[in-house]
Amino acid sequence: MPQQKRQTAKLTNTDELNSGKYFQKEGFTPNYLLTPEGRRLSRARLVATVVDTFTNEDETYGSITLDDGRDTTQVKFFNDIDDVQEYDEGDIVEAIGKVREYQGQIYMDAEVLKQVSVEKELLHQLKYRKTMEEWSQIRDTVKQLKESGKDQEDIEKEMAGKLDEEEVDSLLQSFGESFSVSETQEDIENLEKDVLDAVENLDEGEGADYADIVDELDEPEDKLEDTINGLLSDGTCYEPKPGKIKKL
Repeated sequence: MPQQKRQTAKLTNTDELNSGKYFQKEGFTPNYLLTPEGRRLSRARLVATVVDTFTNEDETYGSITLDDGRDTTQVKFFNDIDDVQEYDEGDIVEAIGKVREYQGQIYMDAEVLKQVSVEKELLHQLKYRKTMEEWSQIRDTVKQLKESGKDQEDIEKEMAGKLDEEEVDSLLQSFGESFSVSETQEDIENLEKDVLDAVENLDEGEGADYADIVDELDEPEDKLEDTINGLLSDGTCYEPKPGKIKKL
């Protein structure tokens, strides 16, 4: 039987945990959270403040709610729930655990939990910010390579030494995913209106260029692409020629 490789606990924050999509895998492939930035989180490392603790009456389950100033997430305990009683509201803790999902909620299955200092929290935030700045630059490079027509194998060769195969795969996967599942219907309708206004403003007779629409609106390209595809599908807009969008 092949041995499963232990996943690295990646630095994260609650905002990133709550903005991704969870993928359940089979066999020896670990489940993971795919973030909008194209990171796969199977195990995570988070530093945040305890804002709530809970233990059920049977003492078979417990949870600690953590807040890092951006959002909240839960660390859950299914075995050694004594750990829950060791922490009070206001404590700053470092949590390491597997990223899991239950009924649409992302949480961490606790592996390690320990109280840390304010300095440790600040250091975590700085390291995470630096990690994401570097990752953003790498993501842009991979996106440019993909848009230039290179396939995954070529991109893996180009990024050798900077990314492993799994990281290239996760980035390419993220380019094709929509992360707008938490949007309200009002948000969707407002974006559709903005796209339609941009199409009308940019159309000089033959339709608006797709690239010009993207430049006109301050929204992620994958989000705009999904919106434009929706308007094309329902017949609100059409393509008089490839790359041109026109309102009916």
